[in-house]
Amino acid sequence: MMISLRAARVNRNLTLLEAAKYLKINKDTLTKYEKDSTNLPYSLSKRMQELYEVPSENLYFGDTQSFVAQFKPLPEVE
Repeated sequence: MMISLRAARVNRNLTLLEAAKYLKINKDTLTKYEKDSTNLPYSLSKRMQELYEVPSENLYFGDTQSFVAQFKPLPEVE
C-alpha cells in the first residue's frame, strides 16, 4: 500500500518542524515536497524513508493531487 509523504510523517506523529529539523531542511521546503516530490533529491528521499520507517516502495513520490485523484470518494451517507 502506498502512502503520501505527508501521511508517512503524520503516522510517525511528527510535526512539519520536527521532521524538517531531522531532515535538515526548511519546513517550507518540506511542505513543498509533501505537495509534489517529483524533483525530490535521492539523498533526501533516503532520509525520509529512515525517519518515517517506510520503505521506498510504499512511499508515493510525485504530485500529491494526482495520487489522491486515484481514489474514489466515499458514498454519501443518508
